[in-house]
Amino acid sequence: MKRYLLLALALILTIGSQAQVVTDSLKTDSLKKKKIIIQDNWSNKKTVKKKPTYRATEFQQKKNIYSDTTDVKVLKKDFLKVVENSNGTKVSLRNFANYEDDSDTTKIRIGRKQINVIDGWHGTKVRIEKVRRWDPETKAFQKPSFRGHWSGFEVGINTFANSDYSKYSSTDNDFMDLNLVKSIAINLNFLQYDISLQKNKTNMGLVTGLGLEWNNYRFDEDITLTEGDDGMIYPDPINSDWSVKKSKLTSLYLTVPLLIEYQIPLKNKHEIHMAAGFVGGLRLGTHTKVKYKKNGNSHKDKDRDDYNLRAFRYSAQARIGYRAINLFATYGMTDLFRKNKGPELTPYTIGLTLVRF
Repeated sequence: MKRYLLLALALILTIGSQAQVVTDSLKTDSLKKKKIIIQDNWSNKKTVKKKPTYRATEFQQKKNIYSDTTDVKVLKKDFLKVVENSNGTKVSLRNFANYEDDSDTTKIRIGRKQINVIDGWHGTKVRIEKVRRWDPETKAFQKPSFRGHWSGFEVGINTFANSDYSKYSSTDNDFMDLNLVKSIAINLNFLQYDISLQKNKTNMGLVTGLGLEWNNYRFDEDITLTEGDDGMIYPDPINSDWSVKKSKLTSLYLTVPLLIEYQIPLKNKHEIHMAAGFVGGLRLGTHTKVKYKKNGNSHKDKDRDDYNLRAFRYSAQARIGYRAINLFATYGMTDLFRKNKGPELTPYTIGLTLVRF
């Protein structure tokens, strides 16, 4: 009996031991398999980063997340580009204006002018120089092209020539006499377009564009203007009891030039420019203004009318200049007033350019 009990106990122990071996083996294999799966998932997985894109009908903006570059396009053409890196920031606006900032120098370019702000050991320096535009297609600087001298801010003196008051009485002669010092012309030539007339040179071409012309005719006598029953312009004396400070006629014209310009290069890399042609004008507005004192109180009267000034006019113009000195003279090819509606007066202006654009 004891023999059978011992055999049964041995058998139980043997089966239990074998079961433990099988269980341990399964646990070890499953851990190994699980470990291999985890390694495969992480080691074989490839991360792919896609560049974000933004689309619109007429405006498109792309941002490169790798080079910190922002491109803005309008109608599929580069309009604005911003590049930021460890060296600084660079902003380019449609190849017309640039801004570049690095550790020592800030460069601002507008058109053909570049302003360099340099921070050095001895302080800050500002330098202005001419630059040529960079052509991204040819990867080279653009060749110099013809550029005229029309655009800018100008100031001149107005006066009249070939005066004829034959249709007026002797008492009304010369009522349009001017105070020349205060008869100021102001020209704002805001748009210029150049056409070169040479293939291999850049010193001759046509110049056109748009501008605004304000003409102030300051009366030498205490008068203003009025229209008579016959449709002609007559002087209107101001009350002698009033203390007149000023009385003037002002006109505003939209101007369009057509000039031919020739530039003579000099050894110092500058040039003398000369131009001649015609300037047409479209009248946009006219008014008289009287400023006076009455009973110790200041008054200002402004009357808007056409005062029989021509709606369209054209003038001959000549220009000459060297560097910052630019002079012009304009001689009217038409009278100031419409025919038989006022005295026959030929306006002309002499002035200079204060600021070039």
